[in-house]
Amino acid sequence: MLQKFQVFGIRHHGPGSSERLLRALEELQPDCLVVEAPADAEGAIKYMGYEELVPPVALLTYNPKNLQEASYFPFASFSPEWQAIQYAVRSGITIRFMDLPMGMQYTLQEWEREERQLSFRTEGPTIDPALQRDPLGYMAKLAGYEDRERWWEATFEQVANDQDVFSTITDLIRTLRNDSGRKESDENLRREAYMRKVLRTVVKADYERVAVVCGAWHAPALVDLPKFKATRDNALLKGIKKKKIKTTWIPWSYNRLAFSSGYGAGVLSPAWYDLLFNRKEAAVTYWMIEVARLFREQDFNASSAHVLEAVRLADTLAAIRGVVVPGQAEIEEAALAVFGEGDAARLDFIRDRLVVGDKVGKVPPDIPSIPFLDDLLKQIKSCRLSKYWESTKVEYLKGTSTNPRGGIDLREPKDLQKSHLLHRLSLLGIPWGQSQEANANATGSFKEIWRMEWQPEFSIRFIEVGIWGNTVRDAAAAYVGQAAADSESLSEVATYIGQVLKADLVELINPLISRLQALAAMTQDVFFLMDSLPALVDITQYGDARKTNVSAVYDLIDEIVPRVCIGISAAAVGINEEFSKELFQKLLGVNQRIGLLNNEAHIQQWNTALRQLADNPKTVPLIRGISTRILFDKSAMDIQGTTNRLYFALSSSSHALEVANWLEGFLHGSGLVLIYHPALWEMLDNWVDTLPPEAFQEVLPVLRRTFSNFPGPERTKMLSLAREGVDHLVTAEKKDMNQERAELVWPTLQLLLGIT
Repeated sequence: MLQKFQVFGIRHHGPGSSERLLRALEELQPDCLVVEAPADAEGAIKYMGYEELVPPVALLTYNPKNLQEASYFPFASFSPEWQAIQYAVRSGITIRFMDLPMGMQYTLQEWEREERQLSFRTEGPTIDPALQRDPLGYMAKLAGYEDRERWWEATFEQVANDQDVFSTITDLIRTLRNDSGRKESDENLRREAYMRKVLRTVVKADYERVAVVCGAWHAPALVDLPKFKATRDNALLKGIKKKKIKTTWIPWSYNRLAFSSGYGAGVLSPAWYDLLFNRKEAAVTYWMIEVARLFREQDFNASSAHVLEAVRLADTLAAIRGVVVPGQAEIEEAALAVFGEGDAARLDFIRDRLVVGDKVGKVPPDIPSIPFLDDLLKQIKSCRLSKYWESTKVEYLKGTSTNPRGGIDLREPKDLQKSHLLHRLSLLGIPWGQSQEANANATGSFKEIWRMEWQPEFSIRFIEVGIWGNTVRDAAAAYVGQAAADSESLSEVATYIGQVLKADLVELINPLISRLQALAAMTQDVFFLMDSLPALVDITQYGDARKTNVSAVYDLIDEIVPRVCIGISAAAVGINEEFSKELFQKLLGVNQRIGLLNNEAHIQQWNTALRQLADNPKTVPLIRGISTRILFDKSAMDIQGTTNRLYFALSSSSHALEVANWLEGFLHGSGLVLIYHPALWEMLDNWVDTLPPEAFQEVLPVLRRTFSNFPGPERTKMLSLAREGVDHLVTAEKKDMNQERAELVWPTLQLLLGIT
């Protein structure tokens, strides 16, 4: 008696498998389709006939009571399962999902986490680890291929005889499973036991022709159904509690479908497979045309002649290798030879576009979504942000023709609500709104500028972060709380505090400060302490503007500032150029924030530390220079002390490059100190004048870099000093001075300054 069912073993996301499967279904004309997909996800089938459901999409299953139990099942337009289900929907035939329900798989995963999973098989003989781990990859290596995907494509995807291929695949897998000594995983054995259970039910029903579509590895376990006893299968599944799950469809992307994203059942080249499935006859030509277009965008030479030559070369390579049509290897090699002229770097920039692809699917709004997204949509409507939702056009929040950058006022309740939502999304890694610097003439701390831009990938990120909570607020709080608990970086945790203040997640403040205090207590590295200080001071400024209690942050600052002042002297000794540049930037940041705090004790401690840096000959020159300059600008060092330190820095005992580095620090930001203090200019001018040619060549790049950063008017004044000397400047200043005019304005200045 002939079997009522026929099994088609396919390659997940294989375009050749899809094409062959559709021809086989047309020939078989089944009245029931059984597909390898979780049995408890059958409720999602009804949406697969929607024209608005555009692949790549993924079937999402999740446990509503524990959103960390979630799984994704991606489909592309070229996926055999997608094409088979679309065929069944068009034909109006029954569709059944047969894989082990996710509700049971989540239970098994819980058992594994609790280390209570039972083994029901005896250990088999030891075999080659490569064969045990990846049998198809093992076969690919034997056939001389680097990876199993290209081997499978050349061996099975590109052949013409449909039915022979399906039976050949089943025979191959049967041999690998039964005769190689390889041990099958517990997970696969349970899954296949359930598949057979569903298949037995379908076979007993009133169907005449049943088509079974599954991954090729499972085909023998279903084809040989009579060899497996139902009692044995039931024993494998006994006692596995089935949790209630929910399903929905979400947008997916080719980047997520690729192996590079970590998706185990992915493919190397989704964009190429899409092209191969939808434009098979002209796929190579179309691909090469796109290569030429992208090359021309990068101003590389790429003509129609290049396209024709590359297509011919790809066809030739395919013929030499005995494949029906060029594969990914052939077209990439041809493009490399013709367009890239053998330079692989020239082809790298097109790989993401034409090999992986940037396509993102679409899901209609009436398909049920996860709780996180439902809450987000409600908040978007409440915040009056709907016009920016799913808009890829770059716009500024509340921008107008007269005020293109727009801006929101945090004193307005609705605007404050907008700010909280956008900051929470940013914390979750969803930068729908990107905070911008306010206008230079903006006053107060109550205005925010937001640049709005929707990205299709956000739809996927919503699902990823949805496991942290059912609402945006809960998810952001849980995500940041865990991230801060795992972080070992003072500055990172301090940054989180500032962000949660802006996101109005005040319940996190105390835990984050406690974490920060714990990290600060354990941290001995002054670099880490300096990293954290700017973020902490910024929090106090924001907290003051929002009347948020940040007294604990002030206490922590009072603890960190003295430690920085004590430790920075040792940190500036014996470090290389890279670390001295890093310390230089950190020092500037700390100096600015201590000025903002306006705490007399901190200022005195910091000035003492700077003086130690400036006077210690072992301090790297760059740091000695900037320390001297800061002290002079703050009037903590007079002109005589500054002149003395410049003299010592320029002394003949110093190496010329060390002097140049000291000057780079001392002259950072502005050269006015040289213009308004001629003695300093003369000292520097004389030093340069006495440099031997070799030393001058060595220091020239540093001096050029230093002086090129000065504003144009300063450089012009210095050029005049270099040409005409300091005496000219002094004479000009005296000549320009009008004593009578000065006397006229003096009474007004006294009045403005309150001088009696």
